[in-house]
Amino acid sequence: MSNILAEMERSREEVSYTTLFKEHSKLIYKLIHNFVKAKNINLQNSEVDDIFQEVALKIFKNDYISKYNSEKSSFITWLNIICRTTAIDYYRKKLRWMEAILSERHPARTFQTVDAVLFSLPAGVLTGRQTEVITLLFKEGLETGEVAQRLGITNRTVRSLKFQALERLRDHYGASAPIHAPRTAETQRRKVS
Repeated sequence: MSNILAEMERSREEVSYTTLFKEHSKLIYKLIHNFVKAKNINLQNSEVDDIFQEVALKIFKNDYISKYNSEKSSFITWLNIICRTTAIDYYRKKLRWMEAILSERHPARTFQTVDAVLFSLPAGVLTGRQTEVITLLFKEGLETGEVAQRLGITNRTVRSLKFQALERLRDHYGASAPIHAPRTAETQRRKVS
């Protein structure tokens, strides 16, 4: 048992945050890195450092040390949950930022603002046609009509493929809006006037 665990059991109020991060900083980095790698999230080392800082801030700001209960979970599991949720929050924030840049509100800025490094689609999430449409729209900065013309499909099909692809990406990255109430048969069907 590490010193920090023994210290936490003795007196939760006297736990030193410095001791926690001196003894477990490598473990925190490893937990963050493993989660990011397992979820196929494209982050740079500086972003992993940012997540580490957010983990430290979250533990300190929310006084998580006093909330730790060894009967509920092991120390590593407790730390892993904090690292995982912080990494998810960080990536969702990054996706919202990217989505704002890529939104149709700023079509002229899209190609100039988004760095090619940021543009990477996870393997196996999108169909080939969806990948092609998203790449043409966001990476090459083409308009819907230009994409339709290049692929020999209608504008409506391009918009539909874009919508489906963005939905799949939101689901993949966990950025979907929460479902508040189960859908009934009435709300599932479109109402015809």
